[in-house]
Amino acid sequence: MRLRVLQATLLSVIMVVLILGIPLTVAWFGLTRTNIESSAAVVADSVRDQTDDRLDAGEQVDEALLQQIVDQQSEYSVHITVVLQDGRTVEAGEDPGEDPAQASTQGGNQQTITVSIPASDVRAHTASAAVILAVVGLSTLSIGVSVSLWQAQRISMPLARLSRRAEEMGGGRARGPWKHSGIAEIDDVAEELSRSGAMLTERLEAESRLASDASHQLRTPLTALSMRLDEILATSSEEWVREEARISLEQIDRLTEVVHDLINAPRASQHRSPGVVELRTVLTQQSEEWSPAYRTAGRELRIQVPRSAAVWGSTGPLTQVIATLIENALVHGGGRTTVKVRRNGHSTVIEVSDEGPGIDPALGKRVFERSVSGASSSGTGVGLALARTLVEDDGGRLELLTENPTTFGVFLITAPGEESEPSAPDDDLGELPQGSVVRRRIRRRG
Repeated sequence: MRLRVLQATLLSVIMVVLILGIPLTVAWFGLTRTNIESSAAVVADSVRDQTDDRLDAGEQVDEALLQQIVDQQSEYSVHITVVLQDGRTVEAGEDPGEDPAQASTQGGNQQTITVSIPASDVRAHTASAAVILAVVGLSTLSIGVSVSLWQAQRISMPLARLSRRAEEMGGGRARGPWKHSGIAEIDDVAEELSRSGAMLTERLEAESRLASDASHQLRTPLTALSMRLDEILATSSEEWVREEARISLEQIDRLTEVVHDLINAPRASQHRSPGVVELRTVLTQQSEEWSPAYRTAGRELRIQVPRSAAVWGSTGPLTQVIATLIENALVHGGGRTTVKVRRNGHSTVIEVSDEGPGIDPALGKRVFERSVSGASSSGTGVGLALARTLVEDDGGRLELLTENPTTFGVFLITAPGEESEPSAPDDDLGELPQGSVVRRRIRRRG
């Protein structure tokens, strides 16, 4: 900022000096030559008067008279030429050379007097004028530099203070009142920044209190429900009841993690450290959780995964992402929903597709915008936008691979792990026994 103000001021001063200096220099040079010619005219008038006196007295005009007049001139070197009525020419003084400054007059006895000042004298006086103009121009530039430095300092210091204040407010560090800088525009911006910072602080505090209250209100009933399920698991003698209680406890644990991650979403990416996640464990849980809902809707959920498929990620967030995609297919898709894992030595892709009508091409990739996408009220509460954020926080990415049929792909970094023997002929994929818990419960009731 300081450099820009300095450059702008110096450019303005230089433009003013050039715009005013060039015409002034030309005018000064012209005035100097005019003054020299006026001096020559004064000498010519003096020569005319003295030659008229000589001629009126019947005396001759000779070189001695003219040389006496030449010797009397101390400011300039002059050359005097007198052409008499009879044609005789009398001269005195040094040769004026080319392009001298001249003045001519006519005497009372028909004599013609010409006084010439050499061009060297003209140039000498012109050079002195140029030196004066150069000194004036340099003085003007010096004053301009001093003023520009002062002005740049006066403007840049409040702006630097304003920048530091904005940085400290962004970091949450409190500051005292703004000290007026004397520049109304900067003071207005600083006061508005202070008001906005105060409003933002109040909103953040209100959101923090809301998050804390929501966390308490949600965790208390979840804890009570978890304790009730633990009691059922410990006291029930029927295997299918114990199995359902175990699955419900896992769902409550995952829901507790969801609540925690949603409340701490702004800080999650800073504190979460990805680790090795076994996809078969995650997808088995999702099969047990979502198969009953798909059976109720008369649809099929098919999940295929290698016996050993490890990736770098976080178990809780990755589980939420898979649940969001499966729920999205249940609510908005149709037909069979397939979850397939493809992997190589560097990356692993979890594809979730269904046989529904697909996504409107006009909507396209906007499904990841918060204003467009969003989970159903009965789902996990994590929309596609947040799902993409959770994947990116672990170094992966979530993409819409095809619009019809709808296919989402979760790209993750493959973690080192041992590959087991193939259990299915298709790309070494094994189909999980989804719905097995439900079938056991039906057999026991029957």
